[in-house]
Amino acid sequence: MHIDRRTLGLAVVSMLWGSSRLASAQAPYPSRPVTIVVPTPAGGPSDTAARLLARALSAAWAQPVVVENRTGAGGAIAAQSVMGAPPDGYTLLWAQASMAGLPFLHKAAPYKALSELTPVSNVLSFGYALFVNSALPVQNFTELVAYGRAHPDQLHFATGTSGEYMVAAHVLAAMGVKARHVPYKGSTQLMPDLIGGQVHMNFGPILSGLQHVKAGRLRMLATALPQRSALLPDVPALAELGVPPATLPTWNALFAPAGAPQAIADKVAAAVAQVLQDPAVQGPLQAGGAELLGSTPQQLAEAVEAATSAWRAFARNESAAQE
Repeated sequence: MHIDRRTLGLAVVSMLWGSSRLASAQAPYPSRPVTIVVPTPAGGPSDTAARLLARALSAAWAQPVVVENRTGAGGAIAAQSVMGAPPDGYTLLWAQASMAGLPFLHKAAPYKALSELTPVSNVLSFGYALFVNSALPVQNFTELVAYGRAHPDQLHFATGTSGEYMVAAHVLAAMGVKARHVPYKGSTQLMPDLIGGQVHMNFGPILSGLQHVKAGRLRMLATALPQRSALLPDVPALAELGVPPATLPTWNALFAPAGAPQAIADKVAAAVAQVLQDPAVQGPLQAGGAELLGSTPQQLAEAVEAATSAWRAFARNESAAQE
């Protein structure tokens, strides 16, 4: 049988390519760069935390760990890009707890539940705070409530994520304040308008506005923490102010595409838990009010279930309130 040179060449290339894929599959993870897809703009609290983690993982693995920002649709665009990636652990999603609410808020959500992805590690939980423009004629939470009740629908509250909207809607409803919602694509976009007075208040991660509070450009009137933070001893917790407790999941976690090997999920989770012990990672995050978690995949799966239940109840209540 005669085999021409072109056919022989193609056969050799095919064999080499197949061998390369087999070698890559057998190589210890990670043997090449890992990408973390973040659903928020660069520079915000979630992005900052993801980049800190990526640098630490890169050093631990001796492999590049790259952050890729894919914003929009409440995290749906980022989730969809990861869901379409190979389930080999080289593409991970940095998801916020609010993304568990996508199926209840957006008809075009790429999944019926966040649990469709492979849980890897619940990395951290952000403390939330109420920030107001410094020119607003209120000095504390009680004065804000009184002002809001006296001026219905004249206050504008900004949100950068659906999670921030959940916090704001709960607090405003509990206090009997009617305000107008102004959505943004992230804290990096809303903060300039909050400082400039185009919007009046924001319930967002402490890390997003703390530097502006210290500079006198914003006021922090309360936190959504269970109790006062040692970092912010003069700022009351909402629980002190008569706001009824609510389930407000505020975690940020890593997921892999559906079908990713459990061994890889476990390995990434262990690496995350390890690098979170590094003072260079701990310091900046804890200074911004973050609680470091570093969970197992199973613990993240449980957190997803709790967040999904919270969002289902929230969406049901919102729907009932609009009827």
